[in-house]
Amino acid sequence: MKLFEPIQVGQVELKNRIAMPAIHHAYTPEGYVNERLIKYYETRARGGAGLITAGGCTIDNLGQGPMMIGLHDDKYLDGLKKLARAIRDNGAKAAAQLYHAGRYTHSMMIGQQPIAPSAVASRFTRETPREMTLEDIETVIENYGLAARRTREAGFDAVEVLASAGYLICQFLSPLTNQRTDQYGGSWDNRKRFGLEVVRRVREAVGSDFTLLVRISGHDFMPGSNTSREARLFAADLESAGVDCLNVTGGWHESRVPQVTGELPRGGFAYLAREIKAAVAVPVIASNRINDPLVAEKVLEHGMADLVNMGRPLIADPDLPNKAKNNNPAAIRRCIACNQGCFDMVFTLQDVHCTVNPLAGREYDVEIKPAEKPRKVLVIGGGPAGMETARLAATRGHKVNLWEKDQRLGGHLRYAAIPPGKQEFITLLDYYEHELARNGVTVVLNREASAKEVVSENADVVIVATGARGAKAPFTVKNSAQPVSALAILDGSVVPGERVVVIGGGSVGCETAVSIAEMGAISAENLKFLIENEAETAENLKELLNRGSREVTLVELEKGIGRDIGISTRWVTIKCIRRLGIRAMDQCTVKEVNETGVVLEKEGKETLLPADTVVLAIGAAAENALYEELKGKLEEIHLIGDARKPRKITEALREGFDLGRKL
Repeated sequence: MKLFEPIQVGQVELKNRIAMPAIHHAYTPEGYVNERLIKYYETRARGGAGLITAGGCTIDNLGQGPMMIGLHDDKYLDGLKKLARAIRDNGAKAAAQLYHAGRYTHSMMIGQQPIAPSAVASRFTRETPREMTLEDIETVIENYGLAARRTREAGFDAVEVLASAGYLICQFLSPLTNQRTDQYGGSWDNRKRFGLEVVRRVREAVGSDFTLLVRISGHDFMPGSNTSREARLFAADLESAGVDCLNVTGGWHESRVPQVTGELPRGGFAYLAREIKAAVAVPVIASNRINDPLVAEKVLEHGMADLVNMGRPLIADPDLPNKAKNNNPAAIRRCIACNQGCFDMVFTLQDVHCTVNPLAGREYDVEIKPAEKPRKVLVIGGGPAGMETARLAATRGHKVNLWEKDQRLGGHLRYAAIPPGKQEFITLLDYYEHELARNGVTVVLNREASAKEVVSENADVVIVATGARGAKAPFTVKNSAQPVSALAILDGSVVPGERVVVIGGGSVGCETAVSIAEMGAISAENLKFLIENEAETAENLKELLNRGSREVTLVELEKGIGRDIGISTRWVTIKCIRRLGIRAMDQCTVKEVNETGVVLEKEGKETLLPADTVVLAIGAAAENALYEELKGKLEEIHLIGDARKPRKITEALREGFDLGRKL
């Protein structure tokens, strides 16, 4: 595979084309490198990545984010040396990213007003920065150089300048955020001046024999800002300024175009790298949603880039490169683009973990050891919690049987993979099916357990992971007007009528409403055909894409829709609801479902919503009757996952993992 061919990047030769970009983890509360960060990156290096970029790393006190790696003072050097050594000793090349957030800095983090090219308010922070003086500009440029010098002194192989995602250099480049009238604002030549001066200062600080990368936005995806055209121009100037490699990503944090969620197809922004590659001779890295080695290989084979970034995919499975190289792709635990453990954590000032990899970020204090005494383990329920417990227990040497009442494993995971943008979830089930078989777990499908059967099995340990069932309707339902469950809609067992009311505005209700509203809209394949053959106007195509054949109303008791959806993905769901014309009604009490529709009460006034189909998405209740019946009859029994308390998949897998490693 081309993916595993070596490549020269500046002064370093990488053993393959897989790069792990800088990702903020919030593992360094005081800025000092610690054992947690070292073990985390050491694990990814050992997993086979060619280049690992740590960061972002702060260059000063004014542009830093919460709990970032410190690079703005010599006091951080000892830890940085240990980090660089750990990465290199485990087979990867090490880089550090120089970070300055500008107007994306939160004042509460630095104790003063952030600085930026101009005093333009940020939608990301909801704050207005102070316009930088010429003295400020020179100080920041000098700080970039000093941080770069520390990078080389710490033993890293390369340094990367961050000029993407709407951070400080982007803010100088864009006419939206740069309204200066001096030599750093106005014309394109003036707006690019700051970024080029930063790069030249960094090159001067590290010397001509040290590898320098710049991470750029291939398109800002901000109306009125820079596009691929300006990105190509800037890339050519960066090459002339001595940059050895260009790392290309998508838009800003304020962009209304999804950057990393499942709505973006795999490798969906590789075309941006191709645009940059056409403008420069130095190597180019493609980014965003490349979670599969075959997708990565296609990007390289088609000449769209020279390397590929795998950020979240290497959080999900540090051994992805080695598994791909050894022709074992079925063993890869792919990133499912859920954002729950990574971006949602960063944006709420919490440290990063991973939904599908409960070990991520815990490598420093969790060790998986073989069982002291192999035991017979019976797992009841083949949802995420049950599968993870069974997998890990089996890898440790236990003899594991898993009973599942349905004809396939997965539980609610199968339904989670159905709504638009959630298709990646099914890859997690594929992974477990492979791993359970590989580790010798005996899986029995279509086996609904009774207490008598469980007791007679004589297992040393019984784990009840029987999941959850839909909550009962807390309102009057006329006999002939029985609502259907959201799951029945998602799996296709019920086809909704033309007028649909979805009761429940949480994540399940929102995703079900979107799925229904898209019924009858043209597919991506049809859209491509119609565009290629100029069969419809752009206006008609947009209408055909955004309007299905159902009229959908979403009803929620509390204030707000989608409140349980993560902060980094909720806006995408709300955007889909608006795009598809779904009527969203919050703060409404459902009084009755009858033959004609749904009776609502809002602000003391009752209203009838006519409906052909009423869908219930009002939450779940733990399915733990078997556990209650078994209590006191077995020597060791555990209750985990939704059977314990309905929550998200993150908690289910974490519980399964923690139990499996302790048995």
